[in-house]
Amino acid sequence: MRNFHAVRFPHVFLGWVALAVLSFPGAAAAQQNWHAKVGAETPGMGRQALAFLPNEIWIHANDSITWTFNSDEIHTVSFLVVGQIFPPFPLGCPGFSFGAASFDGSTCVTTPPSVKGNPTFTVTFPTAGNYRIQCLVHTTMNGTIHVLDASVALPHGQAFYDREAATEIRDLLNDNDHAMSSDMGSMTTAHSSDMVSVRVLAATNRLSGGSKKLSASSGANMSAIGHVTAGVGEIVSTPGGVQTSSLVRFVNGKIVVHAGDTVEWGNNDPQEPHTITVGPEPQDMFDPSSNVTVDPDGGLHAVLNSPSDAVHSGFILQPLPDEPGTPVNLSPNNAIALNPTRFRVTFTGPGTYNYKCVLHDNLGMVGQVVVLP
Repeated sequence: MRNFHAVRFPHVFLGWVALAVLSFPGAAAAQQNWHAKVGAETPGMGRQALAFLPNEIWIHANDSITWTFNSDEIHTVSFLVVGQIFPPFPLGCPGFSFGAASFDGSTCVTTPPSVKGNPTFTVTFPTAGNYRIQCLVHTTMNGTIHVLDASVALPHGQAFYDREAATEIRDLLNDNDHAMSSDMGSMTTAHSSDMVSVRVLAATNRLSGGSKKLSASSGANMSAIGHVTAGVGEIVSTPGGVQTSSLVRFVNGKIVVHAGDTVEWGNNDPQEPHTITVGPEPQDMFDPSSNVTVDPDGGLHAVLNSPSDAVHSGFILQPLPDEPGTPVNLSPNNAIALNPTRFRVTFTGPGTYNYKCVLHDNLGMVGQVVVLP
């Protein structure tokens, strides 16, 4: 009898262990760390993918995801609480998380916007649920994280998400509806703040400080001789969320006109604001400089007499669409008057006028107007 128990008991014990593992698969499930990317760009930084790549992932509770920042444009990895007011990106939740954080839907988590190089941010999800990932800098950049109970089989593995990310990057960066201007390859300019300010912060600024009133111009010089496209963008989506492809360039940004001609810049990007700035970068990037007036059609207008003159357009951006339950064309985000999309300059004196977008000159968004006599 003694030898029977000595031989058989270990097998019975192992059987109990095996039964326990089969009965409680969650207890044996290993916690996994998944990987994804934040943003992407072409080698010259001219085209930006404003996207989480991929923007939809299924994981188990207690798993984590590590996002690697992958472009020179600024972004955040943010998880907001249901019902929370969308915060301006410089304030965060308020506050910011660095390196790693945990999110269960009860307290918001966000990275700071001014990241450098290719940093990583890891978020652990202890509680099952469906969570929206959001970039606070770009409102049309979001995605979904599905956190499942450990007993539920996952539909995909890491290799699938790597392929999805590669496909989304290719689709966003290879959108060639508008050719990039090739005449600005030799022009470079320094960016003093390395901080791209967008409509969320602009709206906060306008609400708190008020927007300066521009004087109306006569409209005599409203007709433009030359046209420059100041940025192009397209919003696309997957079932998981929204992504944007942005061309942060002045298309045909080098233009030749004659003294007395007017050049018009128009923003074709649904998400990114841009500026047309001649001379030093202003402290107030949101509002136009004092020598800017408004034309009868709402476009902004300035007159420059020599290349030593300076002007700043302020934000040139598309108003956000009106939504049910919100005031129509009234808020700083959706009011046409507060979101001009056209900027005009009449050049009265000959010379070479270099200009830039102060939000994206670090990405190479610069241009030049050559005014002949």
